[in-house]
Amino acid sequence: MRVLVALIAFVAVAALNLLWWWWPNRPVEIAGWTNAPLQSVSFAPYRPGQSPLTRTFPTPDQIEEDLKRLQGKVRAVRTYSTGENLEAVPQRAGKYGLKVWHGAWLNDNDKENLEQINLLIDHANKYKDTVERVIVGNEVLLRKELTANQLRRYIRQVKQRVSQPVTYADVWEFWMRNPSLADDVDFITIHILPYWEDVPIGLDRREPDGKPTIEKHIVDIYKKVQERFPGKTIVIGETGWPSDGRMRSDARPGRVEQVRYFSTFRSIADREKFDYNVVEAFDQYWKARQEGTVGAAWGLLDAQRRDKFELGKPVSAEPHWPILFTLSTLTGGLMLGGFVVMRRQARGKAITIFAVFAQLVATCYVQATWIDLSRTFYFEKMVGVVFWAVLLGLFSYALLRGIADSLTGKMADPSLYGARVREAWRAWRELPRYQIVKRADLMLQMLYLVLTVICIFYLIVISIDWYDGVIRIGETWYRQIAIDGRYRDFPIWSFVIPSIVLMAWKTLTIVRSEPASRADRWPKALSFGRLLGYDGSKGFVRMDRTYSRLRPILPEIALSFLLVFWAVVMVVTEGAIKLHDGGAGGFVAVDGGRWVIGTLFWNTQADWFGTLAILMAIPYLATIYVSLREPLAEPPPDSYTSKW
Repeated sequence: MRVLVALIAFVAVAALNLLWWWWPNRPVEIAGWTNAPLQSVSFAPYRPGQSPLTRTFPTPDQIEEDLKRLQGKVRAVRTYSTGENLEAVPQRAGKYGLKVWHGAWLNDNDKENLEQINLLIDHANKYKDTVERVIVGNEVLLRKELTANQLRRYIRQVKQRVSQPVTYADVWEFWMRNPSLADDVDFITIHILPYWEDVPIGLDRREPDGKPTIEKHIVDIYKKVQERFPGKTIVIGETGWPSDGRMRSDARPGRVEQVRYFSTFRSIADREKFDYNVVEAFDQYWKARQEGTVGAAWGLLDAQRRDKFELGKPVSAEPHWPILFTLSTLTGGLMLGGFVVMRRQARGKAITIFAVFAQLVATCYVQATWIDLSRTFYFEKMVGVVFWAVLLGLFSYALLRGIADSLTGKMADPSLYGARVREAWRAWRELPRYQIVKRADLMLQMLYLVLTVICIFYLIVISIDWYDGVIRIGETWYRQIAIDGRYRDFPIWSFVIPSIVLMAWKTLTIVRSEPASRADRWPKALSFGRLLGYDGSKGFVRMDRTYSRLRPILPEIALSFLLVFWAVVMVVTEGAIKLHDGGAGGFVAVDGGRWVIGTLFWNTQADWFGTLAILMAIPYLATIYVSLREPLAEPPPDSYTSKW
């Protein structure tokens, strides 16, 4: 009978698990998505392990392989540098029917700039049949590495010595701020990236008339630039959408979202007769060091040169979901089988409850580990993934072990528990280390403290920007970004088990029918001392009486305050936008823009992570409540001898 109940429970939770993985990852038809090739794509042929930051470059043969992969997908490619073996692009692109928008990389080093300029001129003249446009510099005004006058000097040098049309490429606002540059170029190349706008624009946002806001934004920007520079051809040199990474406002990265953007933009471009280039051909892992996950995930193909999607075909948000479903289902099933075999006293109700929580933990663990693993762009990241997988795995073990003990009446004597952080820490230190595995309650408490500290760390680094130090690349010194919250992912799945799953179990233990009144169980079952919930025993968790109300709970006060405070700060800062409209109000930034709270709660990833942090604060807050209600210790009476 027990085996039959376990089998039915396994089938039921496996079916729910299948629904969990299939529904958000089912193939989606994108309206207007056709198999027609794109006009042009940014071409940076760096592979995993290669980077301009470390001066490791692709070989000419690797570059040719990449050009061949793009055959039939695009009509042209845009380069950003003339060195680093990139002469192979104009040299070999024609073999695959591709034209080249050839670019020189400029910075604040005149020697390096002259080398780039001379190579650009040489390539443009040597490969006239392939190079159809010449781009002198990319976003150098945005980076504030050159002034408009310095840039103008380089542009003029190139124009005098090549026959192709010459331009400079930058974000559209910087063309509006430097209109005099238009006289020195043959056409104007602007970048329109709705994800990176000062006010990011999500794909689902709508205007009052029901039209997509992102469509209106693109057309309005193009026409604004066109009106500012009448008679000049306007080319969109960069536009695109990331397939992975963190949200900005309501702009959500994703594979489906990336295809939706390309489809929307191409429809606009066909209607408005735009000349454009999209970002970019391949995912670039090296960018993750500077820009996080989102910086590495703008490619049409991934870093291994596999198609993320096919032109004109349905798109799946996570193509690997069948493997993840299978892995999580087998893991949940194995844990359920182990519970049935090792806990023979467990009956139908206990088996069913354990099946649900085993599958919850397995699914959340696989999801969290896979997301981390898929974002492993360099060695240090892999070390972090392994550390987190072990830490979360230990916590999951302690949680499920505690649930199994509670369901079968095997919990440790409650008088051995540590009711507060200090008492739990003392009990853990006094426990022989070989006994820690047998004490699921103490093991869970210690791991919960570690996870709490890590959660606070994430909240802080996502909320703040801190720039400090410089790094050297070649002969040039660059300022290093120490902490920049814009590029930090929200580690939502990493904290689902110690927040939602744990609180779900705690809540279940409260509503069970037990001898103690439910009103008395609520605060104690939610507290840190009862981290595994109310176990049904008649004993009480030991809470040592002290002479002070606040001193024993200072750790709880500090941890709960930090969790709640930084969760609020993170949500508020994610709702802040910088405006350059000359208006009043808000916080004035160094560059003259003003910060205002304009998109509060739009970033659902930030909202979710903030919610998880607050859920993790509940055990500490409940402990504070229980501790404050406990009577203080009475001082010892004066003895006769103390008077002498």
